[in-house]
Amino acid sequence: MTSLGSISEQTLGGVVTTATHGSGINYGVISTHVMALSLLLPDGSRISCSRHERPDLFMASLCGLGLTGIILSVQVEVEPVFKLKEIKRCLPFDEVISTLNKHVHSAEHVRLWWFPSKDVVTCSYSNRTKEVRILISSASLQG
Repeated sequence: MTSLGSISEQTLGGVVTTATHGSGINYGVISTHVMALSLLLPDGSRISCSRHERPDLFMASLCGLGLTGIILSVQVEVEPVFKLKEIKRCLPFDEVISTLNKHVHSAEHVRLWWFPSKDVVTCSYSNRTKEVRILISSASLQG
């Protein structure tokens, strides 16, 4: 998928209906990548909808908190797998806020976690990469 949320313990239907977002100023909520839905309506009927077929129902169901019916299936736009290279920094809250525009545009995917008790923000910057990273644990070296 083009963008993923931070919480992996979600259903795709839940992600679609709650406006779950990924990270990155140039990426919309994950629902922007939904192509079609199959719904179970309150009257018990099953119906399909998309941007071209029943578009009003489709748009109402995206980020609709389940008000239009139960999502049975989701057709979602995907892309070839890619790797991200992440850099993390901890910075003072005031510094991040005063340069927020710079931070959100500094990488494809940016996540900011504020820790009020310490008055710091953990900044995560991720960009696509072709780099290969090999992790070797000491256990694998002991034969």
